[in-house]
Amino acid sequence: MAKPTKFLVLFAALGILALGCQNQPNMVEPQSAPPAPSAKITLANGATFDSATLYVHILDVSGQSVNVHRITGDWDEGTVTWNNFGGSYAPAVEGSFVADAYDWRTVDLTSLVQSWMLGTYDNFGVLLDQVAEAYPRTRYYAHESGMNIPFLRVCYSTTGGTVCDDYPAIADAYIYEVMPDFNNGYAMTFYTGWGFDTDLEKQAMVRFDLPTIPQLAAIGDTVWYDDNNNGIQDGDELGAPGVAVNLYDCADNFIASTVTDANGFYIFDDLTPGDYYVEFILPEGYDFSPQDQGVDDAIDSDADPITGKTVCTTLDAGERDMTWDAGLYMPPHEGCTLTIGFWKTHAGFGPQANVVSPLLPIWLGTPGGTCSIPVTDSAIAHDILLMNVYGHQDNGITKLYAQLLGAKLNIASGASESSVKNTISKADEFIADNCYADWDFLSGADQAKVLRWHAKLDDYNNGLIGPGHCDDM
Repeated sequence: MAKPTKFLVLFAALGILALGCQNQPNMVEPQSAPPAPSAKITLANGATFDSATLYVHILDVSGQSVNVHRITGDWDEGTVTWNNFGGSYAPAVEGSFVADAYDWRTVDLTSLVQSWMLGTYDNFGVLLDQVAEAYPRTRYYAHESGMNIPFLRVCYSTTGGTVCDDYPAIADAYIYEVMPDFNNGYAMTFYTGWGFDTDLEKQAMVRFDLPTIPQLAAIGDTVWYDDNNNGIQDGDELGAPGVAVNLYDCADNFIASTVTDANGFYIFDDLTPGDYYVEFILPEGYDFSPQDQGVDDAIDSDADPITGKTVCTTLDAGERDMTWDAGLYMPPHEGCTLTIGFWKTHAGFGPQANVVSPLLPIWLGTPGGTCSIPVTDSAIAHDILLMNVYGHQDNGITKLYAQLLGAKLNIASGASESSVKNTISKADEFIADNCYADWDFLSGADQAKVLRWHAKLDDYNNGLIGPGHCDDM
């Protein structure tokens, strides 16, 4: 191997204890026995890695410069020797310090530690290599000494400010060229530098078992006005600003909330990889578009039309899934309904304005039917609503005429027919062939059917079903 004949200190941090900036590893007072290896840390959501600094405490001063290199091969504190280490370190210098005082010395390892945490390089630790091939050597405290243990300080930014954690080495070793097959992993101190014979070098290695920084994820996209209600973002449809959007994990735990911007865009970022779903809060007066239309997930509506929630999705590390959208559609105004009493008193035969005539003509029964009645003026409408000209109030067909005419007047004035459309069709078909004079001759089944139609249309006109009564609006 190339002549790496320096005192190699191995800090094999087989486990890590996060102590925090305010609690440095015992720099003055002796420490108790090293703790058992701890679980790897995970940076909090949104935390940004800032810096990493190596701290070593000098016991014997040499005044020499010491370089720090990245180790490129695996080694074990309890077995490493000069020969089996084999000079496994990169020639590039990560940083340097001068061993000129009985004190702590530091080296900025931010770039190297980040490359370890992101997995760019395997974390085999760093080599301490004293530059000058001259005596004296430098001696440092090892963890076995119980004091001034070398440590790595890692700092990162959160929304609450900067946080620093200190990770002391809990194992160390050094290797020595004069004893190439001897392991010094359990020595109380370790060395870098040269002995009296400048061909005999000592080197030190330091190792920290750091966690991998989780690559954070994001989810989002657009809420838009789906003018044609096709569930697809067409090019001329605008984003919907100010829409509330919630994020949950797939165990239904609330994570965060936001609102769409001026262009309808929203995003939840800095998320730990995992399983999530989005909930869109429907603005008043709107419905959600049909879900999962077409073949392009990037431009379809993903909100369940009933709940406003998307399905669960898994966000991988580093993933930005900008395909979760919601289309908003404003349904036509459904209007409201009025009773047959209203239409009777507003047919032009009293002090109220005649609002019936502008809505005519209306057919009761299908046009051209044998028993169908064309309601061509307000007088005919008034007679039907009175229920004393076209039969009498004990006649089921007469009562059906009145409620059917009331329903059709409501629909003509703008009320939605969706709740009674099928009933009106069946009633018209029946009335076309059955006149009011036929009532007493109908079968019991047909009479019951007429009364059911009458009752449903009565409920519609009174606002119990359908868009609701106008007085309740």
